Amino acid sequence: MLRLSRIVGAIGLLSLLVSVAAPAAAEQFASQYFFNTWSQTDQPVVAGKVNRTWMWGPTANTPGMPEAYAESPNGQRLVQYFDKTRMEITHPDGDASSIWYVTNGLLAKELITGQLQVGDNTFEAHAPAQVNVAGDANDPNGPTYATFNKLMGYGAIPDGWVIGQTVDRAGTVGSDDGAKGYNVTAVNVGSPTNHTVASVFWDFMNSSGTVYANGNYSQAKLFDNPFYATGYPLTEAYWTNVLVGGVQKQVLVQVFERRVLTFTPSNPDGWKVEAGNVGQHYYTWRYTDLAQANPPANGGTTPPPNNGGTTPPPDNGGTTPPPSGAATTFGDGTFRVGIDIAAGTYKNSDSSQGCYWERVSGFDGSVDSIIANNISVSQEIVTISASDAGFTSESCGTWTLDNSALTSSPTANFTDGTYRVGRDISPGLWKNTDSSQYCYWQRMSGFGGTLDEILANGLSDQLQTVQIQPGDIGFSAQNCGNWQRIGN
Repeated sequence: MLRLSRIVGAIGLLSLLVSVAAPAAAEQFASQYFFNTWSQTDQPVVAGKVNRTWMWGPTANTPGMPEAYAESPNGQRLVQYFDKTRMEITHPDGDASSIWYVTNGLLAKELITGQLQVGDNTFEAHAPAQVNVAGDANDPNGPTYATFNKLMGYGAIPDGWVIGQTVDRAGTVGSDDGAKGYNVTAVNVGSPTNHTVASVFWDFMNSSGTVYANGNYSQAKLFDNPFYATGYPLTEAYWTNVLVGGVQKQVLVQVFERRVLTFTPSNPDGWKVEAGNVGQHYYTWRYTDLAQANPPANGGTTPPPNNGGTTPPPDNGGTTPPPSGAATTFGDGTFRVGIDIAAGTYKNSDSSQGCYWERVSGFDGSVDSIIANNISVSQEIVTISASDAGFTSESCGTWTLDNSALTSSPTANFTDGTYRVGRDISPGLWKNTDSSQYCYWQRMSGFGGTLDEILANGLSDQLQTVQIQPGDIGFSAQNCGNWQRIGN
């Protein structure tokens, strides 16, 4: 049971939520070259200039950090992780004008083979990743990277044939005549891996649209080289069924060297073809799964050191390598940050009984030790900082670092709860359906639960129309019914 002082503290902080403060800064790009690469395709999405999939993500997930690579100066190269991939500068003395000065890692290839690359010809051998390639991370039936491992050796289907082949989690290949109705065909692109590319993906890889460069928006090709972002195909494309926000969907999946591309016919235009969250998948595999299963004796999979002028990894998105023994999934109780649980951005599984949580600077039970807190009957997302002493919760179910989407698509209707802008919901003009119980909403610059992270908010018994901005990190609502997107 919560002590009375903490209940009073919770009520006091909740009553202050109608105050608005300045936003906190988002994660910074580690290099101007990283920003330039990111901004070409994703700055127009952030700015609301275009409605299409992210190729990197709304922002960086980590600061710049060193990773072992034999051919780089002093055996380390600068990298930075994003939702969709990792950016790298392997040869800082190379031609900075080349599109290959910044590369995005062969992460999907490492995940599908288990071969973690720490040099041009140097690898650590591991088992292929038992991580879902698409959809919800906790989907028990969706295919994993390991599923696609044996599919690398399957021959290409003939050029121009309609794709109807399917695969399940066990790697069993079948056929679905219904899927052929989408008329997606195999395209022989002359890949040295001897695999075709699904026509919907090849069209996207060669597409043009709104891009950003040198401070200006223009119309141009998204990629100067169609294989720059994806690499070559490692498998053919296969239809499969996965959970997306808890909803079963039929999805076409193809694994490339650098990315996984998906085609979801039921998604809205602009989001039918998407890049999978390979950056998230790989980071968790490298710095959590491998470290827990078999801690290495070299620098390949150990958490990157805080040296060489690099910034320590951030307190968000589960991207900080957790200390040994620090859990990334836990239930209700009181925990020490960095010892019992890892810092990161968590979401809970059950708020039906009134989830109460608090971040604390100490364990003396005083109101002054509460950094931030909340009580809610809706989905909660909380960033636990590495500088926090502890975290406690009651009636919240299970907390996890699962970064899968909470909605079926970013433009789909959503109800009360806390959501990530750009991942769960898109920027745009939204209107709610029910304010009879006094609708409260807030736009946020982070998920720490502090007043400083509230960009704007409202409380009313009248229907609300809210402009969610591309630069917002989160949005939260209570007693507002459903939210419907009514414009840009």
